[in-house]
Amino acid sequence: MGPIKRWWDGRGGMPDSLRKELEAEGLELLEERMKGRVTYRGYMIVGQRPTTGDQPTIASLALTPTRLVVRGTQGVQLDTPPGPVQSEVKADGVLVLRYDAADIYPSRAGTVEMELSTPRAADIHARLQAWTQTSAS
Repeated sequence: MGPIKRWWDGRGGMPDSLRKELEAEGLELLEERMKGRVTYRGYMIVGQRPTTGDQPTIASLALTPTRLVVRGTQGVQLDTPPGPVQSEVKADGVLVLRYDAADIYPSRAGTVEMELSTPRAADIHARLQAWTQTSAS
């Protein structure tokens, strides 16, 4: 397999260094290379104009006892403790994650919604719900 084919096949995977870090924390769940869409509404980083719109991504989601991590193509990143992210299963095989940017990143504003396609959407949603409740108590 050539280098371009390896790169193409690896898009949206969890980077090796981050995977090792998550494994050291006690990786509980990992779902890789999910096709998806990220929608930004009034999204603003200090010093930049607000952004509204959506973009495609291929992303991976990981869960440890202390954090939820999403990494994807197009610069998609999320790294948060329990609480700020709500999840639901929108349709068969689509996991939806929603959050207010300021709840996770104090220098940002607006809302973000990620739709990630996976046959494990219902299972991941249930795990996220249990994780949030367990971590809150």
